Amino acid sequence: MMDPLRKLVPTAIKERIKQLLPGRFDDLSGYVGTDAVSGELQFELLKRQGCTPRSTVLEIGCGCLHVGIPLLGFLDAGNFVGVDPNDWLRERAMKDASVRQLVNDKRATFLSVDDFDASGLGRKFDFVFAHSVLSHAAHWQLDLFLKNAAKVLAPGGRVLASLRLAEGNAYGSAGTPDKKDSLHQEWQYPGVTWFTLPTVIQMADAHGLTALHIPEYTEFYARTRPKEHHDWIVFAWKAAR
Repeated sequence: MMDPLRKLVPTAIKERIKQLLPGRFDDLSGYVGTDAVSGELQFELLKRQGCTPRSTVLEIGCGCLHVGIPLLGFLDAGNFVGVDPNDWLRERAMKDASVRQLVNDKRATFLSVDDFDASGLGRKFDFVFAHSVLSHAAHWQLDLFLKNAAKVLAPGGRVLASLRLAEGNAYGSAGTPDKKDSLHQEWQYPGVTWFTLPTVIQMADAHGLTALHIPEYTEFYARTRPKEHHDWIVFAWKAAR
């Protein structure tokens, strides 16, 4: 049964969810912490960044395809690549014939790697997207993520990622008690990790990227999903490429 919060979702989005993601995928939500509504909200943020059907998109942490399904329905064939070491999530989603058909029709590519690295494909992407991946990443993994995202980011491309800022935000996140980096050295799940905004900016700079914090995206997301109050960062090349 749908969560009462979903009543706040516009009818058009609800209808899209019914068409693309059958309710029997709800059992996966307990593991990934998101659902079909979350996926549609993520999809909207990508469109706000300028994603079009012609865009090429790499999703790091594609999980059970909560955003992958609306993206696949939107993008031209061959333009979506998903990365996730948890094959079982994707396989569970693809037990549904309509999802399996969509994946096949849109010629989606998937990689099972845990280092965020898709450079072996020899492709560049207009968008690299990651939701609720860096919010569990060890401190050193943020640098690894940015390094490998930069490898595959096309000229003029953008990385849209959510994480947890240690400073907190006005939409439900208290941050860390001391407002400092958590400095975890191992992946934290189901726990979370925290980064200060200066740390994010510094790590991005080391890879030739800018980092822009967009609180408006958290506000937009939290209106429908108040417990998903991640902070959103857009990374882009510092100089034209």
